[in-house]
Amino acid sequence: MADDTNENLRTGWVGKAFPRKEENRLLRGRGRFADDIKLREMLYLKFVRSPFAHARVVSIDTSAAESLEGVACTLTGAEILDVTQPFIEIGPDPAAKIKDYPFAIDKARYQGEPVAAVVAESPAIADDAADLVQVEYEALDPVVDGEDALLDHSLLHDEAGTNKVWEGVFEYGDVEQAFAEAANIVKIDRMHFHRFSSTPLENNVVIAQWDPKDERIYFNCNNSFPSFAIQFLAAHLNVHIDRIRVQTADIGGSFGIKITNYPQMAICALISKKAGGRPVKWVETRSEHLLSSAHGNERTFRDTEIALDENGVITGIVSRHIDDCGAYPRYEPLGCVIWSQVFPGVYRFKNARIDFSQTVTNKCPVGPNRGYSRMQHLWFLERIVDICAHELGIPADEMRLRNYIRPEEFPYLTPNGCVYDSGNYPG
Repeated sequence: MADDTNENLRTGWVGKAFPRKEENRLLRGRGRFADDIKLREMLYLKFVRSPFAHARVVSIDTSAAESLEGVACTLTGAEILDVTQPFIEIGPDPAAKIKDYPFAIDKARYQGEPVAAVVAESPAIADDAADLVQVEYEALDPVVDGEDALLDHSLLHDEAGTNKVWEGVFEYGDVEQAFAEAANIVKIDRMHFHRFSSTPLENNVVIAQWDPKDERIYFNCNNSFPSFAIQFLAAHLNVHIDRIRVQTADIGGSFGIKITNYPQMAICALISKKAGGRPVKWVETRSEHLLSSAHGNERTFRDTEIALDENGVITGIVSRHIDDCGAYPRYEPLGCVIWSQVFPGVYRFKNARIDFSQTVTNKCPVGPNRGYSRMQHLWFLERIVDICAHELGIPADEMRLRNYIRPEEFPYLTPNGCVYDSGNYPG
C-alpha cells in the first residue's frame, strides 16, 4: 500500500500548483467579512465582564447606563432566566446538571464572564455606557488548578456536586505483562501542558436580529460551525430550530475557536428582541478574545511510568491525565476522547493504560483549537521519549529511531484500532 501511495504522490494532485478561486477577490480587498455588514438601525453591543475569577454577583445597577443619551437598552442575567433554558452540555452527569447561561446569573465563574450587556447607537456610546454599569461582587476563593479541583474544596457548580465532570480509562494491550518483563522502568511525576488561545486576524463578530414580524432570528456572523451552534441556540432560546437562520461570509481565520461563540450569539439575539427587533452587532476586541473566547485544553500528566526493553524500546505506558476545561464543559468532554485517535503517535508501543479525568476551574471555558486535544497528547509522547532517552543515556534521535513504526510495517494497525496506511518516519 505504501508503494501505491507513493505512486499517487507522483501522478496525482499532491505537490502540484492549482489556482485558488477566492484569492483574486481577497487580494483585491473585495472580501466580505462580518464586520463589513451594515444594516439599517444597527445597534452596537458592549459586554460588562467580571473582573473576578470567582465571585457572587450581589447586585447590578444599570440605571446610569440606561440614562445615557444614545443607549437603547441593557440586559442582565436575571432578565433572561424566565425566557431561556440553560445551554445543553454535551457530557453526561454530572456535567449535564450544570446550569450554563450566557450571563453570570448569581455567580461569576471566570474573569471576563459577561454579567450584563449594553446596546447603543454607536460603539463609542456603548463603551461609555458599559463603564456606567455598577456591579457589586462578593469575592470567593478561586479554583485555578485542575488537580486541586479534584479535591472539591470550592465547588464551581453546586448543582453538579463535584468539580470532576468526566472520567474514563483507556486501556490497550497487556500492560501488566509489559511492566513485568521490562528491563527498565522510567517514572515521571508530573508534566504540564498549559492552556493557550488561537489568535486569528479576525476576532468574533456577531450581528443578530430577532424580527418581530415573523418571529425569526437572523444572524450574520463568523461562526465556523453554524449547524452546530443552531442546535444549542434553539434549545436555549425556546424556539424551533427552523426559526433560526445563520449566514456566514468570508472568515478571517478560526482554527476552531469560532465554533463555540454561540453564547454571545444568544445574547445578541435576546437584546435585539428587547430593543424592538433592531439588529445588534458585537465585535470582539483582541483583549476580550484572549481573555474569554475559548482557550485550548490545559492538561496535567501525573504518575507516568514507561516500560522499556534492554534496547530502549518502549513496551508499555501508564499515566494519569487531568484535563482542565475551565468554568463550563460545553463542547467537552470531546477533548477527553478525541486524542485517542492519535494514541500511539508515530511509535510502536502496544500496551498502555491512561486514567483520564476532567475538571472545571475558574478559568475561561475551553473549546476546539487547532490540533484539538491531540497535540497535548502528542507533546506528552514526545516528552516521554526525550526523558527516557536522557535516563537511559541514549541520544534523543536514536531513541526515536528505535521506537518509530518501521516502513515495512505499513499498513500498521494501532492499539486503538486505527490503520496507518503508509509512512516512512525514519526517512
